[in-house]
Amino acid sequence: MDQFNLPRNNNQASEGKEGQPWHEKPRFNTQISQKVDSSTSHELNNLLNKTIEAQIIPRLLMQHGHSHPDVASRITGVPISSDEVKHFAELLIHSSNDICLGYIQAMRLEGRGLNEIYLDLIAPAARRLGCYWELDEQSFTTVTLALGRVQRIMQELSPDFRNNESEHKTLSGRALLFAMPHSQHTMGVLMLSEFFIQAGWDVTTVANPSKEEILTLCREQAFDIVGISISYELQWDAMQELVQAIRKCSANSQIGIMAGGALFNAKPELMDQCAADICTLSAPDAVIAAENILKSRV
Repeated sequence: MDQFNLPRNNNQASEGKEGQPWHEKPRFNTQISQKVDSSTSHELNNLLNKTIEAQIIPRLLMQHGHSHPDVASRITGVPISSDEVKHFAELLIHSSNDICLGYIQAMRLEGRGLNEIYLDLIAPAARRLGCYWELDEQSFTTVTLALGRVQRIMQELSPDFRNNESEHKTLSGRALLFAMPHSQHTMGVLMLSEFFIQAGWDVTTVANPSKEEILTLCREQAFDIVGISISYELQWDAMQELVQAIRKCSANSQIGIMAGGALFNAKPELMDQCAADICTLSAPDAVIAAENILKSRV
């Protein structure tokens, strides 16, 4: 799965083999079972009941000015748990957009910020979805549909997220962000672009670009930063060559190039071998690094 990994700590980064590349999967199982047995139905009912408890009840209580012990106990400062991530991943597979958004809105009512929700709920849930497919727990089609739901949810949240006050708005420039050509999913690039836009950057993203398209953009526009997402090791040589080609053709002779993605989460030792100026696993760190590059030119 093609994405910039967004763990906040080592435990999240290593949980559930989330950084493994998708290309190692030997086959695609595109059949979604149409039969739901009684045990599965019972699990889905429990899932929806938990969501109603987490979503509707807290919202009604907040609207009417009442407190609730469950809501009061889940306050800002308590990390989003792995159980909550797992629950949200299951919602992405089995529920509607509205229910998934309701789960997020319930967390916001509890005082959690969108930055925390993006980094500690949405991103690890997406990695968990990839893990489900790698372990044959869900089909490729099911996971792809769930990841599409993630992107739609992020689009819904985007206006609020971008209006959040960022810690890093002192310097901003122009950034080109993309996943390596022939990547399957670009959710991580979408999330990374949200953090850059929130910080005041002018961001260009390209869906499923070719090498020629990328180089043309770099020749025609003076980007300050190019961010590349790499998912698996088969892309390594192509990425190294692309970094050098961007440097040679860029309209900005001082362009900064950064790389991130699932590959570095799985094999962090490759960071030292990367031709890019900066390698990072975190979207906030990527924004800070990009601003440091601009500061070094002042």
